[in-house]
Amino acid sequence: MAETYYEILGVSRDATDREIKHAYRILARQLHPDICREPGAEDRFKRINEAYRVLSDHEERGRYDAMGHDRYRRSQAGSRDFPGPHGPSEFRGFSDIFDLFFSERAWGSEKDFRPRSASDILVRIQITLEEALFGSEKVIEVPYASRCASCEGTGSTVRKVRPCPRCGGSGRERSAGSMGVVDPAPPPCRECGGKGRIPEAPCSLCAGWGATQVTRRVTVHIPPGIDSGMRIRKEGLGESRDHEIPDGDLYVEVLVLPHPRFTRHGDDLEIAVHISPARAALGSSTELETADGRGIRVEIPPGVQHETIIRVGGKGVKVRNRTGDLLVRIKIDTPEKTTAEERKLYQRLLKIEEGREEMQKKGLISRYVTKLRDAGR
Repeated sequence: MAETYYEILGVSRDATDREIKHAYRILARQLHPDICREPGAEDRFKRINEAYRVLSDHEERGRYDAMGHDRYRRSQAGSRDFPGPHGPSEFRGFSDIFDLFFSERAWGSEKDFRPRSASDILVRIQITLEEALFGSEKVIEVPYASRCASCEGTGSTVRKVRPCPRCGGSGRERSAGSMGVVDPAPPPCRECGGKGRIPEAPCSLCAGWGATQVTRRVTVHIPPGIDSGMRIRKEGLGESRDHEIPDGDLYVEVLVLPHPRFTRHGDDLEIAVHISPARAALGSSTELETADGRGIRVEIPPGVQHETIIRVGGKGVKVRNRTGDLLVRIKIDTPEKTTAEERKLYQRLLKIEEGREEMQKKGLISRYVTKLRDAGR
């Protein structure tokens, strides 16, 4: 038999939500593809994500416990994780909460479009910085639950259901808490998985759950200026696994991949420029290519210091009617190797600096002697 989700996370069947989340985070940090390079780590990472997705959802966990691992796997809607163009796309656990959601028809709206029901789907994709800055279109394949055509979503071959005998149709476990106090939020019923009803004659195609797994190709418009953690909502493209629940929405959350030259800070873009000590002391100018491929000239003032930022207005991220700036960070590089001529020049410069320091010392001593003389008068 395959490992159960509890075994995959290394927790007991009666583990609390906190214990499940703690176990998942430990395993996710150990097995994330960006960290662990061991053979099979990516597959294990996907399995723990699938296990956590089910066990962290009370309704899904109740359904899983009621059906058992093998039956649940045959009838479930499938993992929300899907392979993107750059590898694994599931990042749940490292950033569980994102506060900003966007609809394709309301880009930039401040309204919080949080998934409103169990029929909503959340998928995560990776995009390049260029795609985030200028917009693009992505075609993704989304596994989701669709009403079973054989039983019309009822889960019953005779299209009839009856109240669950375990929960009496409430969909919740009827158990008392400590000291005889009834739990105000009991977990989903293990018999019906939270539905409150069970089919009279379970459908063989969907194992009585009323839904089967299908894959849909969806075109997603990536609006210009989108940033990591933002979500795009596709209305009505979620799951339709229950004949009594309206179809959900599809939420596409983006992760912007690191860029070799630019770093994003909100609406600003930062780029590093490396210069020599001579150019830093005397000042100079440098040619840069912006993110959209245009060339600009940046003036570096004399005496510029290491890590100084020069701001170039209007060359950053454009979002609707505003545009950020380009931040040019100055890096002063000391040469590791020098020619004979360069060493002579540096030695001469060093003597000048030492002479300046000596004069400063003499000036300090002279001022100190003068103060002593004035104090003795």
